[in-house]
Amino acid sequence: ASASENGDYSSCSLMKLPAGYPANLTIGAWPEPELDLDGLASEKGFTYAEYMRGKGGQPQRALGAKFRNFRRTALEMYWDDGSDPGMYSGQVPALGRTATTTYDGHAFKFVDPRTKELVSRMEMRSDTHMYIIDPLEDDYRTLNSPEYLKAKEEATFLRNYYDTHGIPWLSVHDRPGPILNMWPADRVGQSHQVVTKHGFWYEGEKEDAEKKSSWASWSEPKSGKKLVKSDESLALNLTVVSKNPEGPRVFLIENLLSEAECDHIIEHGEQVIAKSFVGQDGGFESRTRTSLNGWLTRTRTEVLDTVHARFADVLGIDNDLLRSGKNAEELQVVRYQQSQEYQPHHDFSDQGRAEQRFLTLLLYISPPEAGGYTSFPKANNGRGLRVKPPKGSGVLFYSMRPDGNGDDLSLHAGEPVRKGVKWICNLWVWDPKR
Repeated sequence: ASASENGDYSSCSLMKLPAGYPANLTIGAWPEPELDLDGLASEKGFTYAEYMRGKGGQPQRALGAKFRNFRRTALEMYWDDGSDPGMYSGQVPALGRTATTTYDGHAFKFVDPRTKELVSRMEMRSDTHMYIIDPLEDDYRTLNSPEYLKAKEEATFLRNYYDTHGIPWLSVHDRPGPILNMWPADRVGQSHQVVTKHGFWYEGEKEDAEKKSSWASWSEPKSGKKLVKSDESLALNLTVVSKNPEGPRVFLIENLLSEAECDHIIEHGEQVIAKSFVGQDGGFESRTRTSLNGWLTRTRTEVLDTVHARFADVLGIDNDLLRSGKNAEELQVVRYQQSQEYQPHHDFSDQGRAEQRFLTLLLYISPPEAGGYTSFPKANNGRGLRVKPPKGSGVLFYSMRPDGNGDDLSLHAGEPVRKGVKWICNLWVWDPKR
């Protein structure tokens, strides 16, 4: 690794590269003077990121909220939209928990599914991020249980953390900092370079690769295309477009996938996509997410295995950890048609344990003609951030802050497609494990 001797790289302390990290790495110097998104576009021609609103615009008021149910029966949860009983938002298990993204002033109803009795109605407040449904008055066992007493302590911790730091604590409250690598993001426009040996797959024939020292090929079962793997290394740049504390830690990565690799993922994605769901434990249908999605295993094709190895280098994470049995989920493939969207949400939630989604690597494998941006409404001190990189390029953002807290500012949305079809794929990586 190399870095300028003139910079103060305090956030380099967050770097935790694996032993034997195989890529060549250059940590970028701070741009001087510091750039904003407009300067990034005018001075560097980097036009894939823009503000959502002008200076002085109204910032996003969405907030993360946790719910703990200490009743001995599961409860149905409804957003109170004025209808009866409201918009279904999933179930809270008996003596269990859930979390959601909501807004100041919104309210949720909790209903006994057997009797249809309204157990509780809770109105959301911007300074409160944990809501407890207390046990029945005669349930002395639960009232005196370690779990209930700990939840009360957690609620106090959350209030004190918000009062001290001005941001909510959204992870499980005793979670330590992450153990995985986190790239420095000191200024907008800072750029790191990773040179990986995992070259592109491209469309061609065997003779195209005979001059190389080794070669591999893959025949697409549906289209009949022949893909050939290049031995040439790739130099990939990670450019900071948002940083803490003004917003989430976000990088744009140009040309992370070849055109042939994008088409390969779409061809296989078409075989697995179905109606998208939200929520935990299989989820439920919601008008907040109107796309189709599916999952591709790393071992499905040689191409996907190469792509994951390249992702590992770009993330600074051990290649062996990017497997569904370890730190990564399977590669999600999502298709959005005209007017389809995914409204603002976090990729993480507090499930009562330290294991949590740590980062999201999102690739545009077929951008739409209009619309379809990925937006971060809380970035840039409320001005927001909107990105739509070209085909094969990606967005890396961290859902966790250096102290282990879930980053509320990583709230993001898949904006509606205005024209054409949008295909993306994304990899979720967990810390300390899945």
